[in-house]
Amino acid sequence: MGVRDAAAEIVRLFDAGYGITLLSSFEEGRAREAAVAAAASLDVPLRTWTAAQGLEPPLEARGGLAEVLAELRAARPSGVVVFFDLSLTSLSALERRLLRELIAEGPLFRQYVLVVSPLGGIPDEMQREVAMVVLPPPDEAELVAALTETCQGLRKSMTKDQAAAAITAARGLGLEEARRAFRLALRAGGDPTSTVLAEKRRLLRRSAALDCVELGADELAGLSVVGGLDVLKGWLRDRQKSLTPEARAFGLPPPKGLLLIGVQGCGKSLCAKAVAAQWRLPLARLDLAGLFAGEVAPEAALRQSIAAAEAMAPSVLWVDEIEKGFAGVDSGRDTGLARLFGWFITWLAERTSAVFVVATGNEVANLPPELLRKGRFDETFFVDLPDPRSREAILAIHLKRRKRDPAKLPLAAIAGKTEHFSGSELEQVVVSGLHAAFSQGRDLLAEDLERAALEIVPLYRTYEERIKALRDWAKDRARSASADVKLVDYFQRS
Repeated sequence: MGVRDAAAEIVRLFDAGYGITLLSSFEEGRAREAAVAAAASLDVPLRTWTAAQGLEPPLEARGGLAEVLAELRAARPSGVVVFFDLSLTSLSALERRLLRELIAEGPLFRQYVLVVSPLGGIPDEMQREVAMVVLPPPDEAELVAALTETCQGLRKSMTKDQAAAAITAARGLGLEEARRAFRLALRAGGDPTSTVLAEKRRLLRRSAALDCVELGADELAGLSVVGGLDVLKGWLRDRQKSLTPEARAFGLPPPKGLLLIGVQGCGKSLCAKAVAAQWRLPLARLDLAGLFAGEVAPEAALRQSIAAAEAMAPSVLWVDEIEKGFAGVDSGRDTGLARLFGWFITWLAERTSAVFVVATGNEVANLPPELLRKGRFDETFFVDLPDPRSREAILAIHLKRRKRDPAKLPLAAIAGKTEHFSGSELEQVVVSGLHAAFSQGRDLLAEDLERAALEIVPLYRTYEERIKALRDWAKDRARSASADVKLVDYFQRS
């Protein structure tokens, strides 16, 4: 969805009888293009208002916003009036009253109000009178045009493959942001994709809610860095090609995503990173708590974050500790949080973009039941403490990562001595063992790992009752991410 689609949506809402539409965007230039296109489609004049310039072209009033609104209500000129940088939630009581009276009969006179604001807040008393349109980031055609213009302006060029990769890397950026990233890439020379991605990560850090995650060298290996969880990994491998155009032609819808519930430190977050690496897709992390930390209204911040993730599609969107972001939504005391949650679960169920959502959670008691309904996610997996085979695999992964040969150590015996250890605790066994060996000026021995295993107190001992309750909850509500070891052994013997 580009500028033309946004303009068409504005026209559709005006035709439906909305007197005011809020266009949420930080890109004033593209928002102005959408407004011009909407006015042309409606065949009405266009006026603009800013706090600095007032109404252009003017009527007779030369006062402030209240005088302009009063004059528009009295004169009833047909057309689209675009108000830039107007925060509806910051209006005075008089300005809000005048605006409501202006739009009450505006459609009868073909008089429409379009508010362009990056904040996107709507007062509670105007929720039913105002329609919101979020201007999405530039589509591929806009990015291609921007790259072409930038290359011509700098008299530099990219190969066809470099240009395609740079455009893919720029998805989710605003048009001017993409142009700046392209300029940096062209002037830097070398691989333009890395330069564009670095700029993209820098820009996304301005958002308190969305971050473009850069995977480490070890994480780029994909699902091979995840120990155990064979059922989950098999499920993911079966759907690896499901985001491609070939899958659409075959009749498959894009997979929606996963809800991973389980014990802390058992690899849920690692799985989100591994999916992106295995499928070779960009990974964005949505911090729900960050929606409330910035200056942008939470609803607008969420819409902008989702729009950025969709613009990067196909992509993976990681929502970490989802239960904390929506804690208390069932109480009904926070209407703003309820609206935020309602919009999010509606998007989860109805989205058609190739955004694969991996949501993780630890506390099922705080999960809103609506999240667990079929249609939000393709599958809910329960990630338990690793079994002996999985513990052995996890120990081997961490030893290889630190350039040690697992075959030289009795991992089966060590795995047997680490019952109830999580994946992160098994990693600490390896790290602690290496510390001990290094302090004594020698290489790692099995005794170092065994001693570390005895010294570490696993989380299970402190939260045994909570973990057992989590397992009971998962029996009838989630699919196990790991195969039953007893069944595997039985079939192997058979």
